[in-house]
Amino acid sequence: MFNSNKKSLIALAISSALTLNVVAEEAENDTTIEEVTVVAKKLSHANHEVDVKMTQQQSSITSVLALMDNLPGISINEGDAFGGDDWSTSITMRGFSIDGNQQQLGMTIDGIPNGGSNYGGGAKANRYLDSENMETIQVSQGTSDISSASLDALGGTFNFISAMPAFEKTSKFAFTTGDHDAKRYFARHDTGLLFDNTYAYASYSSTSTSRWVGEGSNGGMTREHAEFKFITELNKLSITGRLSYDDANEDNYNSVSKAQFEQTPDWDQLTWNWTGVPHFDQMFAEGWSTLRENTLGYVKFEYSISPSMHFKITPYLHKNEGRGDWIPPYLVAAVDVDGNPTSEGGTIAGQYGFTDQLGNPLAPADGCTDNLSWPWDSGAGLAPSCYDTNAIPVMSYRHTHYEKTRIGMTANFDWSIGINDISMGLWTESADRDESRDWHKVIDARIYHHFDETPYWTQYSNNFQTDTLKLYLQDTLNFGDLTVNLGVQKYFVDVEKYDNFANGITGKVNSDSDVLFSTGVVYQINNNMEVFAGFSENFSAIKDGVLERDASTLDEIEPETAENIDVGIRYNNDNLDFSATYYSISFDNRITFIAPGSDTSGIDYSIGTNGTYLNVGGIDSTGFELSASYRFNENWDIYSSYTNNDSTYVGNAPGFESGTKVIDSVDDMFVFSTNYTLESFRAGLSAKYTGERGDADAYTVVDFNAGYTASIDSNVFKSFDLAFVVNNLTDESYLSTGTGNGTTFFIGAPRTASMTFTVSF
Repeated sequence: MFNSNKKSLIALAISSALTLNVVAEEAENDTTIEEVTVVAKKLSHANHEVDVKMTQQQSSITSVLALMDNLPGISINEGDAFGGDDWSTSITMRGFSIDGNQQQLGMTIDGIPNGGSNYGGGAKANRYLDSENMETIQVSQGTSDISSASLDALGGTFNFISAMPAFEKTSKFAFTTGDHDAKRYFARHDTGLLFDNTYAYASYSSTSTSRWVGEGSNGGMTREHAEFKFITELNKLSITGRLSYDDANEDNYNSVSKAQFEQTPDWDQLTWNWTGVPHFDQMFAEGWSTLRENTLGYVKFEYSISPSMHFKITPYLHKNEGRGDWIPPYLVAAVDVDGNPTSEGGTIAGQYGFTDQLGNPLAPADGCTDNLSWPWDSGAGLAPSCYDTNAIPVMSYRHTHYEKTRIGMTANFDWSIGINDISMGLWTESADRDESRDWHKVIDARIYHHFDETPYWTQYSNNFQTDTLKLYLQDTLNFGDLTVNLGVQKYFVDVEKYDNFANGITGKVNSDSDVLFSTGVVYQINNNMEVFAGFSENFSAIKDGVLERDASTLDEIEPETAENIDVGIRYNNDNLDFSATYYSISFDNRITFIAPGSDTSGIDYSIGTNGTYLNVGGIDSTGFELSASYRFNENWDIYSSYTNNDSTYVGNAPGFESGTKVIDSVDDMFVFSTNYTLESFRAGLSAKYTGERGDADAYTVVDFNAGYTASIDSNVFKSFDLAFVVNNLTDESYLSTGTGNGTTFFIGAPRTASMTFTVSF
């Protein structure tokens, strides 16, 4: 038996880790705070959680984002089976997206905002969590919890909950190996009881993989990740602290058209042999890279004023820095407003791909055209045949630098009085983000892409300041079998751009919301069944990226809003859990980027701060989601979900005509999985059907997993576990996620196997 201090710490840890009510689960090993069963609140909107069977369907080397792919309404797509490339990652839910162009879904870690999910300065949950240190993922489809801290939650939120420390002193080591040179080392140490009131753990992992496309120098991913967490109880005050560090270097996958895929379904058009011809080497895989470093820490103070009154305050700090790389097949010549050469700011007066022996730019021969059959040709005159044999090819290594510091705080006060459960609180944050772009000369393009560390031109350098304050108030009234909630919230958001070259503020926008209302009811029909209905007004602030574009008319851009209606039913008994939800969403003031010359083909490396953001109408989404799990006995269970979604554009903006399907939205998704356990052995099979998305055909991916766990009667070792996972078991060839333009897609990963051996001592 645990002593009384440990018992109270169990309750404390569970309440601090989860915003839902939880109860302790009888388990074979009663030694960790992690072993809990989640019991849902009476929520008036659709919500689901990841369970342990879903985590077993993926390898521990896999991104934590993939763990929620089988939940209804959600489609997760990543460039490979391990989630090793943020550039090619997308998430869609009910017609809303997180991808390279859109951030319409909120994401938090233990209730702490992630700082945005965009590629330029954002960080998704996989930057903060290893799968072994994750308790669960709380998914709110359509409507988020009113206390959720996010500026992106138009279509719902994902809250990733980190695991609690173990009660006993324990060490764990895991090694994963798999296809595509996958290697991962993971170690975690739990301290057990410290100072009669504290438990803690620290972990570290090192991961590396190669891109599955091509061979040799085809790029890959390396990641170093560390986490630390503690929980301390001091009478009525509990303190939880967490710190995570992540350093990732990822070479990207490229999107392709359907025609390119049909011609070469296992090639994303990037190359893995350096040719010395910049026109070809611009597609060299190792030159398309994402480098990111993220550190996130928080300390949460929870105080029980009385049994019915609780207060919580959580200050946090996040630092993000990184770089995005491309290798344009030319050098640029920049000039200032007077036409004089410049190394900072200005505009591009010209570009050249060859020089003479002294480094002087050369023009292509008269009448020379570029006959190289490359679909993203950057312009005529880049072929070596256009120049004398003594001409020297040149190219650039273009870096976009990102750096962000966020400091913020969430505060919540809960009070139960009579039939009222009152919640009120705030979220405040100050975010300071720097972005700059510089061009470096490749030292000798004939040999390799090694570049001069000193840039020859810095295209732009900007600073963005975003100040956020959110206030909310909600009352949940309990009338026996009927529960009613009423809530209001409001955002105050100010965004400002400082141009470091102009030495002044060049853009400012107020992105405050209206007062946003929410209401809902839950009626308990009997002990097993309840029905619910809810309405909410959702909000997404204008992002600082809008201020990047000089042509954006800031006084004409309005924040994005959405009105969400959920109606559903939930049923559960000892063996069956079932839920069904119908939803209707009206999304207004959709903000879209219109690139200059967007009707041209090829990569525009020089786009800089050109282009504009506009409100282009909205989106209407309707559909229904079904999910069910059934336990035949203690050994065998099945799970299934089905989603039907209809998302269409509203308004008649160019490229987004009213009534047409929303780009990359999925109409139909169907999941079926089954799991079997027998003593120490486990096995599972999962299949997911994803319907057509624009030009991309429907596809079905099957995953298989098996594992064996055993205790060890030893003075040193406690247990070991062997886990085997095969993603895309049937080696389905398919196009997965789109890029937001409706014409190019990333190629789905082929069959990928991995094995993890874990030992505890």
